[in-house]
Amino acid sequence: MKLNLKFNQLLLITFVLCSFFAKSEHKLNIIDVIWVTDNWQNYTNKDGTGLYHEMFEAIFQHSPYNIHLKYLPWKRALREIETKKANISGALPNNGKYLFANLPILTQPISILIPKTKSDLTLQQISNLVGVWPEVYTEEIIQPSISPYINGVSAHYREDAVNLLKNKKVDYYIDIRSMLEVQLASLPTIEQQQYQIQNLASLKLFLVFSDDSKGRALKRFYDTRTQTLLDKHILQNIYQKYHVNFSYPE
Repeated sequence: MKLNLKFNQLLLITFVLCSFFAKSEHKLNIIDVIWVTDNWQNYTNKDGTGLYHEMFEAIFQHSPYNIHLKYLPWKRALREIETKKANISGALPNNGKYLFANLPILTQPISILIPKTKSDLTLQQISNLVGVWPEVYTEEIIQPSISPYINGVSAHYREDAVNLLKNKKVDYYIDIRSMLEVQLASLPTIEQQQYQIQNLASLKLFLVFSDDSKGRALKRFYDTRTQTLLDKHILQNIYQKYHVNFSYPE
């Protein structure tokens, strides 16, 4: 009886120790990551909904990465990446200034919101007009292929850009198409019918990572996991849910 009691006690101690070390090992494997982003409707909504939220959930679930979300104005978010105070942000065109993901998370048209016309405007016609764009995204929106034809002013907020167009202070509002669609949908229905959206160029947008050991490891995981989920057609379902066109990378 004493032998059995000692054996049972030994088993209990062994189980407790194994559980302790297993939990300790699990805790050691958790890697905290800071994701900094602006608040973009339908992409990074503050209630936890949006395309990027669902993409991150699919990509990072069952991984060692524990994502902490921090909302910041766009330029401040990028500075957090540059100073390595945060680990992931985006998305923006690959301008070579950051550590970029291999694949774009979005491919979006750069478009103009204009009063309805019988036919699309040519770039030459646009060059004679006055436009408006969101100031903080000037570098991303005014791409080299169209910049010679774009003249106008910047607005601090997208809502201000729409108001300038409504009040006929400018001839068009230029932005990525999905943001124009959000702003157009905010207008009364009768006003929506007075405008149209015309595509000018295409823009590939990538996530960026801090250029340090944590950021580089995070990028490797993200790139590998993203490609796997694309191969399994899992991410495509998320794009379809948000009515976002996605071209599978060749």
